[in-house]
Amino acid sequence: MPIILVSGLTGWMIHIEANRLITKEIQLVETRILKARRAELKNYISLAMTAISHEFEEKDRSITEAQQAVQQILNNLTYGQDGYFYAYDRSGTNLVSAPSPELKGKNLWYRKDEQGHFFVQELMKRAIEGGGFYTFKWPKPSTGQDTLKLGYATFLPQWGWMIGTGTYIDDIQKQINSFEKDMRTITRHTELTFLMISLLVIGITALSVAALHFNEHKLADQKLKALTQRIIDVQEEERKRVSNDLHDGINQLLVSIRHRLELAIDQIAKPEVAEPLLRKSLSILDTSIADVRRISKALHPSALANIGLSEAVRELGQDFQDSTTIRTEVSTMRVDHLLSESAKIGLFRVVQEALTNVSRHASASLVQIELKICEPPNGHKTIHLSIADNGVGTRETGGLTTESGLGLRNMFERVESHGGTLTFEKGELGGLKLSIKIPQSENLGFKWT
Repeated sequence: MPIILVSGLTGWMIHIEANRLITKEIQLVETRILKARRAELKNYISLAMTAISHEFEEKDRSITEAQQAVQQILNNLTYGQDGYFYAYDRSGTNLVSAPSPELKGKNLWYRKDEQGHFFVQELMKRAIEGGGFYTFKWPKPSTGQDTLKLGYATFLPQWGWMIGTGTYIDDIQKQINSFEKDMRTITRHTELTFLMISLLVIGITALSVAALHFNEHKLADQKLKALTQRIIDVQEEERKRVSNDLHDGINQLLVSIRHRLELAIDQIAKPEVAEPLLRKSLSILDTSIADVRRISKALHPSALANIGLSEAVRELGQDFQDSTTIRTEVSTMRVDHLLSESAKIGLFRVVQEALTNVSRHASASLVQIELKICEPPNGHKTIHLSIADNGVGTRETGGLTTESGLGLRNMFERVESHGGTLTFEKGELGGLKLSIKIPQSENLGFKWT
């Protein structure tokens, strides 16, 4: 089904893009044809002006004679089947119109074409501005039907005449229609070829999937059983940790508070004896509250949402130093904008696990935590986290793997799930150094923590 959907989507996109390409090509073809026609019209006007230039430059003839000669020349100048010249004076009176001699002498200044435009006024305006084009409908001599025409006009300042010519552009549409038909035929052949190839690929893939399905099903069952057992192990380990914290810490404190309160009740008549017992109970109660807060933080790092990963790591280091008397130095850069929420939680948990291992096994007096951003030449940023101590280290530094313990397995899996790497080595402080590299998370948008 995914392959069918992808093939269908690809075919649909090909169809859409092909239509878009055809439309764009048609526009380009139309633009090129119109550009050629415009250049052609300018050349015709230039030739006409050359043909009549000697008439209005002649000094020995009267203006009336020269104008009549120019009208005659323009009236006789034709090109192609429907190419001719026309002329109007400043008032809009027709002076030359070879296909329609009945228009000569008529004022067309306020005459509208089928589109409701005063086409003579528009042509005159463009002519006075130095020459320009205007599209309007006008009867085509060869058919007698109103047809869209591209006109070009220029101005003869000596006499105040507008001289122009034009080309009927209905044949452009015929050329475009023929071009579009050819393009769509090619597109249909391409789409049919793609369809046949897609059907062949789908058939081969279906056979391959059927052949591999049985083995994949067995492998999936094995992985599911392993994952289930892994979840159970993690849950039991976490419950054991919480149980130990409650039993060894809070439970003992509460028992101590109860014992002192009982003594205070027995000595209630002697304030000088009961008051110290009550004050001590309050002190132990404060310690219990702090332990509850510590266990709560360990179960869910709410500090990430409140102060961000960098500050949460600093706070974690400070809490570790206060609870173990192991000097903890923390150096962090702001990295929250480069990581997803799950990646930040993963790094926070790794720091927690690493500090727990230091307190249990390292016999260290100093721990250094560094969180920084590295930007390689390719521009894709990477977050580096290192935790080093001056403890006894381990002989298995190069061989620590997911089989070395549940805690280490958790650390490896958290880092690898976000595309990162975790390595162990002998650090500069003499003990064990843990190094993590995680690439910046993708698709974070513009959300900043």
